[in-house]
Amino acid sequence: MEDVAQEFLTAVESKLKRLTRAVNLAHWEASTTGTAEAIAKATESETSLRKFLSSESRYRRITELLNSQELLSPLTQRQLELLAIYHRQNLLPAEVIDDLVTRSNEIQAEFYNFRAQIGGREVTNNEILDILRSERGDKGRRAAWEASKQITGRVAGPLLELVKRRNEAARSLGFRDFYAMQLELQEIDEEELFGVFADLRQRTKEPFIAAKATVDARLAARYGIEPNALRPWHYEDPFFQEAPLAEELGLESHFRGCDLVAITERYFQGIGLPIRDVLNRSDLFERAGKDQHAFCTDIDREGEVRILCNVKDDDRWMGILLHELGHAAYDTFIPRELPWTLRQPAHISTTEAIAMFMDRFIYDVDWLERAAGARLDDRESLRLRAAEASRFEQLLTARWVLVMTHFERELYANPDREDLDEYWWDLAEELQAVIRPEGRNAPDWAAKIHLAVAPVYYHNYLLGELIASQLGATLRREIDSGKTPGYVDCERLGGFLRERVFAYGATLHWQTLLERSTGSRLSPELFIEEFVAPPEP
Repeated sequence: MEDVAQEFLTAVESKLKRLTRAVNLAHWEASTTGTAEAIAKATESETSLRKFLSSESRYRRITELLNSQELLSPLTQRQLELLAIYHRQNLLPAEVIDDLVTRSNEIQAEFYNFRAQIGGREVTNNEILDILRSERGDKGRRAAWEASKQITGRVAGPLLELVKRRNEAARSLGFRDFYAMQLELQEIDEEELFGVFADLRQRTKEPFIAAKATVDARLAARYGIEPNALRPWHYEDPFFQEAPLAEELGLESHFRGCDLVAITERYFQGIGLPIRDVLNRSDLFERAGKDQHAFCTDIDREGEVRILCNVKDDDRWMGILLHELGHAAYDTFIPRELPWTLRQPAHISTTEAIAMFMDRFIYDVDWLERAAGARLDDRESLRLRAAEASRFEQLLTARWVLVMTHFERELYANPDREDLDEYWWDLAEELQAVIRPEGRNAPDWAAKIHLAVAPVYYHNYLLGELIASQLGATLRREIDSGKTPGYVDCERLGGFLRERVFAYGATLHWQTLLERSTGSRLSPELFIEEFVAPPEP
């Protein structure tokens, strides 16, 4: 049976390789140009792949092989399990696939090409963030915040319709709704996930409120208002998903005029994970028609890994570069000896964990000095302030992901809910302690691109942070980072990641990988210990 299964897998994978590469190249072109032709090509290639995976006869054959009494090797078993997942969500009529892909890509094209306007002037996302970092006047800040939501007029209606059609498709396949389907096919137990999140919700509440009160007092003093007068535009991110007061911390000044790409290249080279080839084939800087966000893509699982960024010389983009190159290192160093289907990260959450482990270095004083070349006048003061900012960032991340996760689950459970816009702000007020604008009546949630083009993804960011803390604790036990501050030039770090994480690819269930690499399944305890417990004096 092993030989029969391998012959079957070889035939399927040869077609999947070609179709997947075509999809990834087409989406890369669409995201870097935003042209109608590129979007059309991305839609065509994606529908071709999904229609190939819609074969009911092939799905039956996969399940037959999985259910046979004959012994299969672990790698063969895992390949078949993943192929079953790919097929199950695509067992749909061709016209349904056409409709879903077309609608999703049309919304994605809006995000690629849309530029907000302030006072009749077109502005980029980076410019909006610059205003929210530097502007002191309430009028200017509010105008920038409202500009960040202008795209909702174009995408909210189409997104709601897409949600309903995704639900119809998922229910035709026997799932409660699209949200439940995606979790199951991500090999995540919904009850366990929301149990962990409920625990985090309760345990982060008081520490977050206390930390935010300190932040709010400083923001209120900056703007000359009372803390209870703070509104969403007084923070430095349109969704309040990143910690404010970046200027006070002063990290940005250490990157002005610096070559961030060179900094990251040197750092990854020093830890034994060279990524120069990735950078050479990537698209790193702003221009018209290009996606304003950031992502990493593995084009072919043969080494053609790329990142897309819109780099500026500031601390925010330093963190994003570290993050995306964490993804890229994972993809790059998965062994090519593995079968093609298994030549990918074990899970979305595990690749997010590596990315988040890397972007945490932005708050590491040793890393700032030794990797970024920062000259620190008052090193100990910055260390304490950076630790405080890092703790708040993680508390905020946990609360923000809870907003997104609960909202998205409700969005699919009840897309016709009349008070959906208000529910978004109910969650923001409860979980982020952000006061909604008076009289606001708009689908502000629709400005979050993930809801349209990366649905049922956001929970993986918080899982990634939990896993990053598990990995960090393991590394502190097994690698004496005191001898290599910031892990700069620490090849043992790269060796650990290659041997204990990357080497497995997708051969293991992600929880099994965690047990092998850190000694335990997913647990929030190390994250709680690192960021939620009261900081040491």
